[in-house]
Amino acid sequence: MIDANIIIVGAGCAGMQLINALLKLPAEQTGDILLIESNLHSSHKSWCFWTNKPSEYDFLISKYWEELKFASSKSDLTRSIAPFRYNYINSEQFFDYHQQLIAKSPRVKVVYEEVRQFKSDNNLKQVITSQNTYQAKHVYSSLHDFEVLNSKKILLWQHFKGFFIKTDSPVFKANQATIMDFSVPQDGAAHFMYVLPFSETEALIEFTSFSKVDSYTDHTYNSYLEKYISDKINCPFEIIREEKGKIPMTDFDFPAISEHGVIQIGSAAGAIKPSTGYAFKRISRHTEYLMECFLNGNNAVQNMPGLARFDFYDTLLLQIIQKKPEKVAIIMDQLFSRNSFNEILTFLDEQSSLLEEISLFSTLPKRLFLKQVLHYVQAKF
Repeated sequence: MIDANIIIVGAGCAGMQLINALLKLPAEQTGDILLIESNLHSSHKSWCFWTNKPSEYDFLISKYWEELKFASSKSDLTRSIAPFRYNYINSEQFFDYHQQLIAKSPRVKVVYEEVRQFKSDNNLKQVITSQNTYQAKHVYSSLHDFEVLNSKKILLWQHFKGFFIKTDSPVFKANQATIMDFSVPQDGAAHFMYVLPFSETEALIEFTSFSKVDSYTDHTYNSYLEKYISDKINCPFEIIREEKGKIPMTDFDFPAISEHGVIQIGSAAGAIKPSTGYAFKRISRHTEYLMECFLNGNNAVQNMPGLARFDFYDTLLLQIIQKKPEKVAIIMDQLFSRNSFNEILTFLDEQSSLLEEISLFSTLPKRLFLKQVLHYVQAKF
């Protein structure tokens, strides 16, 4: 049996943000910290979020945009989002920073082992791996199997593939990111393109699908990407690297603490916003909350901080994606063409007021959403 005061299972975005927060405290407050990760190498990811004030990781933001574009078969809208900025963090730089932080700290030990089971023994929690058994007073974990969710809950997927490209000629507006372009074929799902220019000749162009399946073949992804680049860019280019992934979209009620007293973090705590897939800033907020609980000796950790009505809004959109995916492009077109982009960002950040939300929903297809409210109520009873 190997002891530590704190064990963190999972060295992803949530685990590293928690490590960063804990290492700001004196060593006598945290004691020894053990980080358990099963994968020695992490895949490249792009994390984006918007802010209108300084944030913890501003120094890792390698690019930001002050203009956003939304497009569809009907609209082509570009707006300044000041005082907001749409920020990009490269996961490789994020992990490099935290690995250096860990390497400098004598109180953190990292092991690469597969976690098999959690147990509790009196006041201590046990983490059983393929090689050892560890125990600690505080255990945090990002592990969760999304395939075993309650069958009564919705489980959809946001899956994507992107090309980081370099063009022969300047074709991009370096200060303008395309947050959604629904002008691509929908083909029985909700499809859009996402464009992040890093310069006039370099950009990430990403195809995204909201659907019941968790991935397409590479051939299918590439077909959408190549057609879009041919239509919109029409310029010789080279692919520098590729990015691919999937994010669960679910209305599952994630427990704050497991049956063995393990505190959930990251996706296991519901930190991914169900209707959009954005997670980085939600993880930051959750980390702040967990640190408050830790410092106050509060072991009765609650679910992700937030207002219940936003969970309700997310479920309504998930129901539409599940049953009427062809309507998503129409909803988004009305949302962006009838509201200011800043109002939308504030709403998606769950910082809007109830009156602002009523105003926003009044611009969307009323009959469609009323039907979803009825379905929601029927599912509850």
